[in-house]
Amino acid sequence: MTEDERTAAELRGLLGFARGLGLDEATVREIYEAVGREAADAGVGDDERLAEVRKRMLAAAR
Repeated sequence: MTEDERTAAELRGLLGFARGLGLDEATVREIYEAVGREAADAGVGDDERLAEVRKRMLAAAR
């Protein structure tokens, strides 16, 4: 799987989660990209990175 395919698959899953929270796509992409930059700098794995994205999405929905 290429990087673009992985990103697209992750975003599809996150957007489904976001709909349930009432978040729009722009907010999800902003969070996803910010966490991605931070995770790359810190050397964080995929599971931890996606958990952080979901955590921030939950916080944004409040």
